[in-house]
Amino acid sequence: MKGGALKKPHFPARLLAALILGVAWPLAFAPFALWSLAIALLFGLFWLAVTEERPHRAAALGTAFGFAAFAAGTSWIAITLHNFANMDWALADGAVALLAACCAVYAALALWLATRFFVGNARLLALPVLWVFGEWARARLFTGFPWLATGYTQTYASLGGFAPWLGQYGVGLATAGVAAILVYMLQRRQSRHVLMGGVASLLVIFGVAMAAASVSFTHPAGKLLRVTLLQGNIPITEKWNAGKISDILHHYVDLILQTPPDTQLIVLPETAFPIFQTEIPGLIAQLQQWSAMHHKILLIGIPEDAGHKYYNAAMEIDGKAPLRWYQKEHLVPFGEYIPMPSLLAPLVHHFLPGLGSFSPGHGPYVLPVDGQKAGITICYEESFSRDVRKGVEEGATFLLNISDYAWYGHSIAAAQSLQMAAMQSLQEQKPDVRATNTGITALISPHGRVLSQLPQFVVGTLNGAIQPMAGETPYGRWGSFPYLLFSLILLLVAVVFSRQQSSSRR
Repeated sequence: MKGGALKKPHFPARLLAALILGVAWPLAFAPFALWSLAIALLFGLFWLAVTEERPHRAAALGTAFGFAAFAAGTSWIAITLHNFANMDWALADGAVALLAACCAVYAALALWLATRFFVGNARLLALPVLWVFGEWARARLFTGFPWLATGYTQTYASLGGFAPWLGQYGVGLATAGVAAILVYMLQRRQSRHVLMGGVASLLVIFGVAMAAASVSFTHPAGKLLRVTLLQGNIPITEKWNAGKISDILHHYVDLILQTPPDTQLIVLPETAFPIFQTEIPGLIAQLQQWSAMHHKILLIGIPEDAGHKYYNAAMEIDGKAPLRWYQKEHLVPFGEYIPMPSLLAPLVHHFLPGLGSFSPGHGPYVLPVDGQKAGITICYEESFSRDVRKGVEEGATFLLNISDYAWYGHSIAAAQSLQMAAMQSLQEQKPDVRATNTGITALISPHGRVLSQLPQFVVGTLNGAIQPMAGETPYGRWGSFPYLLFSLILLLVAVVFSRQQSSSRR
C-alpha cells in the first residue's frame, strides 16, 4: 500500500459492508441503547462514502444502509399487519420492506449529494450536515416518520446535552460530526498534527455537550403533582370486541377506585374506554361525581363523537366542571386516516374494516391540571418534537402522553418509543407522564431520565410525583431554527472549501 493508504475493497464488498452496518443500526437505540455504536456505524458508512467518487454508487451505499436499518429496526410493524390486518407474513414483511425502501431514499440522497457536489475534506464536512438534514426532512414529508433518527441514540449519553439547545437533530449533527472527525483522523493518520487536532476537536465537542447539559432553562412551578398511571393490559383482540366492552370499563373503574388518597391526577391509556362518550353518559356522570367527591382529576383515553366527526381523544374529568378534550392531531396513516381515500379506502377496509375514520384535531394542546398545564400527545405524536412543542408553546409545565403499543406485541417498539419520549423531556426540560395499555408506562424527569416504570404486559398502577417546570429551553422557544441555521453555515463553509480544493486540483 502506497503511503500507508487503506486498500479500497471492490464495490460489491463495500455494498455488503453498508448493508451489514445498516442491520446493526437499531442496536444503537433502545432497548439495546449502545450509543457509541451509532458513532462507530456512521464512521464506517462515512468512510465508505468519502472513498467513493461515483455519486450513483454512493447513493447505492446509502440505500443499502437505510434499507437494512429500517427493515431491521421497524420489523415490528409486520406484527400488526399479520395479527390484526390478517396479512400473511410474506405480505406483511413486504409492506415493511416498502417502508424501509422509502426511508432509505433520504440516506441515499444525502450520500449522493455529498459525493456529487463536494470534494476532498469538504465532503467530510458536508456529510454529517446532509445526513441529519435528511432525517429532519424524513420527519416532515408525507406526514413524517422520525423513527431511528441519529440524535435519539444519545438520549442517555453525554452528547444529549445539546438537546435543550438544538433539539435531537442538533444532537444527531454532533454525533455524525464525531464520526466524520474520526474518518478524517483515519485518512490522515500519518500526520501527528491532524491526530492531535482531531483529539482536541472531540474533547471540545464532548466537553461543550457536558457543559450545555448543566444549564437549566426551566424552573420549578408550584408543588409536586402526585399522579397515578393505570396500565390495563387489555389484549387488542378483546379491546375492540363489543362483547368485552362492559368488562373493560369495569376493569378500569376498579383500578380508579384503588388509587391512593393523595393522588391528584389519574391517567388512563389511549382508548382505555373503547367506546364513544355518547354511549356511556351515565358512567361519565358517575366519574364526575366521584372526581368531585375525592378531589381527583381523571384523564381518560376515549374516542370522541363530535357529531359528524370522530376523534382519537383524551377526556378530562375535573369534578362537575364541563368535560375538557384533547383531540389527536397527528394521525397514523392507514390506521387512523386513509390518504387518498377514494383510491385506497377499499383496500384498507378489506384488511381492517372500520379503521381510518378519525379526523385530525386542531388544539388546544394543553389541559389544565390542578393549577398546572399538561402538554398532551397521543400515541406516536410524542415521537415528533414539533408536536410536543405545541403544548410547550401554550405554556405546558409537564408533558403527558397516552398510548397503546399492544398492537406491536412483544417487540422493541415500546422501548424505542420510551427513548424518544425521554428525548422530548430532555429537549424541553419538562417531566413526562406516560400511561400505556401494555407498557411501557413510566415517569420521566426533566433531564430525560426514567424515574420509574411498570413491567410490560402486566396489569398495574404506577404511583409517583413529578415537579412541574415553567420556562422554555432554546429548543422549546425556537424549535429547529437554530439547528437549521447552524447546519446552513456548515454547509456554506463546505461549499467554499470544496470550490477551493477543486480549483487547486486544476
